[in-house]
Amino acid sequence: MSSAYTGPARLPKSLPLLGHALHLLRTPWDFLAAARPVGGVVKIRIGPSPAYLVNDPALIRRVLVTDSKKYVKGVQFDRLRPIIGNGLVTAAGEEHLKHRRLVQPAFHHSRIAGYAATMRELAVQMTATWQDGAQIAVDQELAELALKIAGKTLFSTELGGAAVDEVVRSMPILLDGLTKRSLAPTTLLERLPTAGNRRFNEANRRVRQVVDRIIAEYRQSGVDHGDMVSMLLLARDAETGEGLSDHQVSDEVITMLLAATETTSNAMSWALHALGQRPDVEARLHAEVDAVLGDDELTVEHIGRLAYTRRVVTETLRLYSPAWLLSRRSTEPVTLGGHRLPAGASIMFSPYAVQRDPGLYAEADVFDPDRWLPERANEIPRPAFIPFGAGNRQCIGEGFAWTEAVVVLATIARHWRLRPAVRPEEVRMLPGATLTPSQLPMLSRRRTTMPRQLIQDTPDYPIAS
Repeated sequence: MSSAYTGPARLPKSLPLLGHALHLLRTPWDFLAAARPVGGVVKIRIGPSPAYLVNDPALIRRVLVTDSKKYVKGVQFDRLRPIIGNGLVTAAGEEHLKHRRLVQPAFHHSRIAGYAATMRELAVQMTATWQDGAQIAVDQELAELALKIAGKTLFSTELGGAAVDEVVRSMPILLDGLTKRSLAPTTLLERLPTAGNRRFNEANRRVRQVVDRIIAEYRQSGVDHGDMVSMLLLARDAETGEGLSDHQVSDEVITMLLAATETTSNAMSWALHALGQRPDVEARLHAEVDAVLGDDELTVEHIGRLAYTRRVVTETLRLYSPAWLLSRRSTEPVTLGGHRLPAGASIMFSPYAVQRDPGLYAEADVFDPDRWLPERANEIPRPAFIPFGAGNRQCIGEGFAWTEAVVVLATIARHWRLRPAVRPEEVRMLPGATLTPSQLPMLSRRRTTMPRQLIQDTPDYPIAS
């Protein structure tokens, strides 16, 4: 009697020793598009080891939500653990749940309201250095801004100034090294005494050193400075009364620095790149910002009224999901899409590929913020939009990221129009640990804010509902 279970379809063109790793690293978008019609679960090889690429969003949700206890973080996160320790991104099981309960208050909406003021202040400082008609490396500007925002919200005291400076100096080196390590098919290269590895290890040492120094200072003073480090040190488990050790706080801070910098800066960069190609969308964004803010300073109360701005961010996250490839590992034998997979199976899925699937999105490659209007968004299957993951491992900083993206985008749009300085095809998607633009030079054009009444009376500038 034959079994009802069958093996997943295999993707051809696997190379000796490397498997499909070279294709995935060099031409990931073609690779993912080619794998989509093969099946909901496709067997591939990463180096000598098998892996299972999941294309069906319903099955991805099963992994992340329904059967989440049967999976842990995958190979990408194994590579991160020696650097970021056992923070929320890498912790598993009960330890993850405990840490999440303790870290959650740092991202409470009341705290994010305070962070929003810091975000606006730093974004205003950035744009104040721009000159009308000048060319700006937007991706670099936003990368530094995200680093400063992360540093300032983590460490608000004078001592934190040194930390922010060190973060701005060393974090790009760490991010570049982590990108290469997380996608490499072997750990051999990171063990070699190369100049790049020495720079990486030294940057890691410097960041850890300054973070540990601040934690010791905060612990000794016992003062709540209103920043994330204070929240982490003061947090207590409701059931046990236990808090986080200094080492655990350090791991969480390093995790937050990594998660809150490159992912957010890339998302904002892609938003401005998309707006540069779509003057019609940009005009609506400017009209909304002018109408909502008027002459007022942007505050957290304005964010809920910037509906079109949020839709621009949502559509950016759909087309340019920062976390473009994620992994899990099964802790027991599982059945996925009618296929039996063994314990220890490496599961991979791509939010980028799912969110550009023409079977799930009409005109999937078109930048259309209005697809997120309530009446249209209801037609999109819930599992088809996962830029922050789902389930108990969903990004704890999602609210922080949304707030930062909306605040920064609105602050820039209030006074500036950014025009492309190169052809669109010259801005390539680089598949690192996050989805990064190869370059983003843009020309800054100062704009004049339209009077609120004039905006409301001008049909060419529709105000978002």
